[in-house]
Amino acid sequence: MKIVIIVFVSLFANYFVLFAQQEHLFLTVISDSTNENHLKNYEIKTEGQWFLGFQQINLLSTNKNQFTLKRGYITFKKDFTENLSVRFTQDITLDEEGSDAGNIEMRLKYCYLKYNTNQLLFFNSTYFEFGLVHRPWLSFEEDINKYRVQGTMYLERYDILNSADFGLTFVGLLGAKIQDDEFVKNSKTPPGKFGSFAIGIYNGGGYHAIENTNNKTIEGRVTVRPLHYDLPGLQLSYTFGYGKGNIETLPDFNFNSGILSYESESFVFSYQLYDGKGNSSGSMSDTNGVAYENNGYSIFNELKLLNSNISFFGRYDNFKSQNTESLRIIFGAAYYFTNKSKFIVDIDYFALNKLSNLKTRIIEAAIEIVF
Repeated sequence: MKIVIIVFVSLFANYFVLFAQQEHLFLTVISDSTNENHLKNYEIKTEGQWFLGFQQINLLSTNKNQFTLKRGYITFKKDFTENLSVRFTQDITLDEEGSDAGNIEMRLKYCYLKYNTNQLLFFNSTYFEFGLVHRPWLSFEEDINKYRVQGTMYLERYDILNSADFGLTFVGLLGAKIQDDEFVKNSKTPPGKFGSFAIGIYNGGGYHAIENTNNKTIEGRVTVRPLHYDLPGLQLSYTFGYGKGNIETLPDFNFNSGILSYESESFVFSYQLYDGKGNSSGSMSDTNGVAYENNGYSIFNELKLLNSNISFFGRYDNFKSQNTESLRIIFGAAYYFTNKSKFIVDIDYFALNKLSNLKTRIIEAAIEIVF
């Protein structure tokens, strides 16, 4: 019994001494304003983005309406040093398939280590992402077309690729950061004076698929800002991909796309031309692994009412593959109740073929909450 008491007292004493030392260290740090600011720089940061909506869906003779969770993201970021950080993003969505249909499903969207190299060769503000990372194109496009709450972007909507994957991405600016305050206020795209770039190597199947092959996909984006003094919002972009589809038959997957975009306080415009073969998941191929040719274009416009929180937006998509030509028309209006959060109403019309009966019309009201 005495031995037990002695051991207990000894452990308690050690714990008390350790606690006192830690408390002393904590108070010392708090008393030093410089150290306090230093600690704040490296605290865990939390961000969120939710898409909630009500939809009226008309498909052939089927009509239904529903309240729905379109998407939800919770992000945690942590800086370890000035150059080294991590990001962890959970993707929350409504499962619409299989025996779990109707359940709220959570999976990872991003989970990567980020290392800032700041300046490498002729490039500025450079960094690497390693893990479950951004792919080069879609995050850039979503900085121009800020209506992801309505639905996915053009190439993701037609299942060519998606926004994240397991791999390695290298990102940077062409030239120093642009100094135009008006442009910086109205644009989220990388602020390189002469443009920006992103390139990487990936499994290829996307963040919601396992690697089914030993093949890796190379994807990249190069953006040029030709008139950074007079028209800083004008950008010319080229994005590409090369690899194999993520199935055992290894169908070809490659694409090339050119994009003209412009951003200003009152007007946003993008025009995208696309040509490709197959897709990253491998689904655009036959049973022998022969990939289907595909091509198309997408036009997006946004008109912002000056001195108002109201915007009008529209989009037209055209996509051709396997002797079919599908089109999508989207138009709507948005009210921004904060700088990033907004309420939208829109109509999304889709037709598999211009003369086909396979047509879908969705009328919705949706809200995007960003914090």
